[in-house]
Amino acid sequence: MSASDRRVFALLNTVAMPWWLAMIVMPHSRATVWLMERLPVVLAALGVTYVGLLARAIDGGLLDRMDSDSLRQAISRPDAFLAGWAHYLACDVFVGRWIWRTALAEGRGCRVALLLTLLAGPSGLLLFMVQRRLRPA
Repeated sequence: MSASDRRVFALLNTVAMPWWLAMIVMPHSRATVWLMERLPVVLAALGVTYVGLLARAIDGGLLDRMDSDSLRQAISRPDAFLAGWAHYLACDVFVGRWIWRTALAEGRGCRVALLLTLLAGPSGLLLFMVQRRLRPA
């Protein structure tokens, strides 16, 4: 990965991290509510970044063949990897916000589910949904 690609990767992570920290560390804070109200702008920026990175990857031959081997090789390329990473970050923060808002509305804790969503995406969502099922509000 080039130095430029490493900077893009670091920037993507840096952009998403304040929202995660706010939701996990201080879920009931006014600062977190303020920050979460601004999340759609960040999600839009991640979306635009994703589209740009995806266009770069497609221009680089990402979709020449769509079999599993070609896709695996394509994702190993920095441009396609970065597009995928922007996609993961946007989706995971969106899901994290839903978990946070739902937990606040229902008066339940969500720190573990949020941390798991940050670290392992869908498994955090699954945990939160199981918690809601086992202990209805």
